[in-house]
Amino acid sequence: MTAMHILLAEDEPILGEWLSKALEQSGHRVDWRNDGRLVETAVASADYDALVLDLGLPGRSGTEVLRRLR
Repeated sequence: MTAMHILLAEDEPILGEWLSKALEQSGHRVDWRNDGRLVETAVASADYDALVLDLGLPGRSGTEVLRRLR
């Protein structure tokens, strides 16, 4: 399996930490952001293979982030 660079967008600390660790233990590189505005900044500044997106993010909802990315 090829390691992926994954952007995790999750505002719940316990869930974000758990998902981050699980993905890293699977050999992936993970950047974790907890605010929709930070997600957009991260996407603009790095190349990601995947985005795990919480739709209920503060700052800018995951739905809005997705709409703007499309």
